[in-house]
Amino acid sequence: MNKPKVAGTKPVVLEPASGRHVYCACGESTNQPFCDGSHLLYQKGRSK
Repeated sequence: MNKPKVAGTKPVVLEPASGRHVYCACGESTNQPFCDGSHLLYQKGRSK
């Protein structure tokens, strides 16, 4: 069985700009802690 992807194990201090922000929950994003849409490829079995 493959080990699960972990997005992070420590708190991240951020001062994001105004607007909408989406946090990664799958651990596949290359733009942690923010989502970059990698989960779409992961769900289809084409992980980066």
